[in-house]
Amino acid sequence: MKRLLYLVALVALCWSCGPIDYLNTVTRKATRALAEAKTADAERLSPYEYWSAVEYIHMAREKAAYADYEIAIAYGEKAEKMAKEARRIAAEKGQAGPATGGEAPPDQTQKGGGQ
Repeated sequence: MKRLLYLVALVALCWSCGPIDYLNTVTRKATRALAEAKTADAERLSPYEYWSAVEYIHMAREKAAYADYEIAIAYGEKAEKMAKEARRIAAEKGQAGPATGGEAPPDQTQKGGGQ
């Protein structure tokens, strides 16, 4: 009887890990990483990574609403990874300074012919 009680307690504990992991991954880690990326101006300097993180968090929250915590946690981990990548890229581009303009635009005049 005691073993059955321990088994039931273990199953109940494992059953509740989904929401706890979700809160830890999505609400705490991924959201914080996204806020740090936004502070580093990643929205402008690395838009692909930044908006990927935003959409992954959105999908994680949507899946959690349907109690698909395993999938929601996976999306949260992807969001955190993309937000950190966005921050890293933004920091690299920010340290490089403003763009020097690169190449000069091609000459717009045509020689010898009409348009």
